[in-house]
Amino acid sequence: MPDPDLPPASGPQRAAPAGPRLDDWNLLRSFIAVYEAGTLTEAARRLGSTQPSVGRHLRELESALGEALFKRLPGRLEPTARAHALHRSVAGMKLAAREAERLFAESHEQVAGTVRVAASEVYAPHVVVSMLAPLLAAQPELEIELSVSNRADNLLRREADIAVRFFRPEQDDLIAVHVGDTELGLYAHESYLARHGEPAGWTLPADTFVAGFDREQSPLERLIKGPAPVSPLRFRLRTDAILACHAAVETGLAVAVYLADVASRRPGLKRILADRVGQRLPVWLCAHEELRRSASMRCVWDCLEQGLRAHLDGAAGR
Repeated sequence: MPDPDLPPASGPQRAAPAGPRLDDWNLLRSFIAVYEAGTLTEAARRLGSTQPSVGRHLRELESALGEALFKRLPGRLEPTARAHALHRSVAGMKLAAREAERLFAESHEQVAGTVRVAASEVYAPHVVVSMLAPLLAAQPELEIELSVSNRADNLLRREADIAVRFFRPEQDDLIAVHVGDTELGLYAHESYLARHGEPAGWTLPADTFVAGFDREQSPLERLIKGPAPVSPLRFRLRTDAILACHAAVETGLAVAVYLADVASRRPGLKRILADRVGQRLPVWLCAHEELRRSASMRCVWDCLEQGLRAHLDGAAGR
């Protein structure tokens, strides 16, 4: 009998036409590869398949959708507007498939061997080591080589497996995740401020030690907000060793540039001239694509990603 909650039918009812079934992952996988590669040949190479197979998948998908997804141009395939929309919808499936592959591929792998991590002269001792120490205690077969340098180790040449950097790498073959932000600023120790008071402008006491670089270009010039000081700051302690500059600050002898997240955890430091000196810095965690296949690299990556996010969030709240 008719359902009393439904309005009466006004005439013969016709079922809505069924949309195309897009439950064949092989078709969508080939579509994503062609969309990103631009040619059937390159798509087949990336998939480890053949050009005829990829072409057949593309034709089947276009037949199911009832329209062409690419314009056939000399030497390349140009996505249509519908192809762009479809790719936005299904691109996440590729990432999900890779994650599933990694999960099952690594289920029998052991976290063991050596992972090389690159970090700056400041970040290595003050940030990275404290994050990695508990991991080494929990994974007795894991070894970590810590490359401490202010230069950018080349991940593609495997000078390092994982790196903490303050810029996004340009190479497409690297994995890079933005884990937070910090800032460069000018800092003094409370014992220095007790003797000299906190400066309100560029006129610093005559006996102030400003610690800066020797051979390397000083970062202070690019940190200045607004008008520069009339007279250049006199660097009475010059060294390219950043930790030596910091030692001078923390003994109350000098003022110098610090990363804000590091300074916030050093006893007795206070930022000065914040309205005149400062620069925002993004923090990136980067790795060679081998990360997708190595349980050991992934273990170190997860430890650093979680630790850096918590570290930077905590510093931002101080």
